[in-house]
Amino acid sequence: MRKEELAMQFDLLSRLLKVNRDNPFKVRTYDFAARVIRLNLPSGELTSDDIADISSIKGIGKAVKEKSLEFLESGEIKKTSELKSMMPAAVYLLAFHDLIDPEVISFIWKDMGLEEPLEIVDFLASRKENLKLSQDRFSKIEALLLEV
Repeated sequence: MRKEELAMQFDLLSRLLKVNRDNPFKVRTYDFAARVIRLNLPSGELTSDDIADISSIKGIGKAVKEKSLEFLESGEIKKTSELKSMMPAAVYLLAFHDLIDPEVISFIWKDMGLEEPLEIVDFLASRKENLKLSQDRFSKIEALLLEV
């Protein structure tokens, strides 16, 4: 596992927590962890010693270290899998591909109650300008969701 793979896992975890409207302190913790990993871990394959080294950095606590070791050993973070299982497939895909702001995804899912790909595409199409979605970005979202 390389540092960018681990950082991307924390980016994803942060986005999923935002979509789920989880504790904002957790969101910031995982955003921070992704930045620290990118800036402080060596290039190449990571070891458990590399992960132990980042836990000495202020702001990187036990949870980040444990999740990093979990990803190093198993290739996944259990919390990410749990969050994925709680979301409709279309909502997860939007968060995973980072094509639209997590707060917008949360609004679509939790406030508007939209879960089906076509409903979400229609919603986004009718609000493209308000959301400042370029045609290119909207086309990517549409193609992604219509595969579901």
